[in-house]
Parts: sequence; C-alpha cells; structure tokens
Amino acid sequence: MGENENDGSWEVDKMIDWIVHWPTWGLARAFGIIAYVLLFAGIATGMLYSYPMFKKRPKAKAALFRWHTYMTNSGALAALAHATMLLISTYSPYSWKEVLVPFAAARNPFWNGLGTLVLYGVILLLLSSDFRSKLRRAIWFGIHLSAYPIFAAAALHGYYMGTDSGHMAAELMYGATIVIVVALFAIRLWFRERSGKDKAPGKAGSSWEGEPRLQR
Repeated sequence: MGENENDGSWEVDKMIDWIVHWPTWGLARAFGIIAYVLLFAGIATGMLYSYPMFKKRPKAKAALFRWHTYMTNSGALAALAHATMLLISTYSPYSWKEVLVPFAAARNPFWNGLGTLVLYGVILLLLSSDFRSKLRRAIWFGIHLSAYPIFAAAALHGYYMGTDSGHMAAELMYGATIVIVVALFAIRLWFRERSGKDKAPGKAGSSWEGEPRLQR
C-alpha cells in the first residue's frame, strides 16, 4: 500500500515538474493573440451573416453561420487557455484573484481588468445564445450587441498588455482588425438605413433579423 502511494506521489510530482517547465509565458502570449484573432473573425462573420446579399444565397449564409459559431467558440476556448497559462506561469505569475476579479491585478489593473471582462463577456454571449429560446428577444439582442464593446476591450487589452505590441506585425494586426470591424459595422448600418426599416428588434421586418445564433 505504501509503495503504491509513493509511486502515485512520484507520478504527481513528475507531472507538476513537467508542467512547471512548460513555456507558459510564451503560451499565454500565443493563446492571447489567437483568442483575439478568432474573436475578430467571429464578429466579422457575424456581421457578414446579416448582410442582405446573403438572404438569397442560403449555402453561403449557412457557411458564414458555421464559421461564425466555430470562430467564436474557439476564441472563447483560446481565451480560457490564455487565462490558465497566466495562472501557472512561473515567469510572471498571476493569482486566481488577479485573473478572475476585474481590476484586482497588482500590475496594470485597468488593462488586465479589461481582459477579465472580455472573458466573462464572451462566456455571457455563448450562454445567451444557448438559452436564446428562453430569453426575450430584446434581452438577447441587447446581450448580443455587447459583442462590439467586448471586441473593443479585447483590442485595448491585447495592445496595452501584449509584450509583442511594439512589433510592427502586431500593430498592423490590431490596426487592420479594428478598421475592418468598423468598416463592416458602418456598411451594416448603411444597409439598415437603406432598407428603410427602423423597427424595434424582434418585430417582423426588423433589419437586424439576420443576427446569427451561436451554437456549440
């Protein structure tokens, strides 16, 4: 019995030692960038999904929906992996409180707090889509619109906290993704105004009816 316990303890110690020697800080940075890019792709495909030219192209619309769902869900997983790597990093460790409580970090509390809010915001978006049938349309719609400030917060968090933000490639990435999202949103508003339908969300004929529903 004692020998088995010693063997089990040795295996646990070996696993802990193996995890400690992961390049956790590099992985945290990588997962953070991956999460941002995937969330950008999710919001971009979500806006494209609502464009009127896809109403008569059901296959293309369905493909956009699948990509929107896949990108958003994958972005949420990458964000969780990013937070996990920060917790176990030995290079620049964060406590559970610093990761889970907004603005509680000892270093750069505001920018780190934005990252925490982004994580919670993405989880809220996914849950609201899962329970969409049980929510009033206006409530679900309001939650779904939070994707825009969530993306903005993700961009600010990534730029000001990312150790790679000083590189030209990172600056181009943040700049290009922000410009694309703003442009897609402006075009979406133009389509809405052009349609001449400015009804409240959830009513028949609403120009926002094309909002995709996330699925996992």
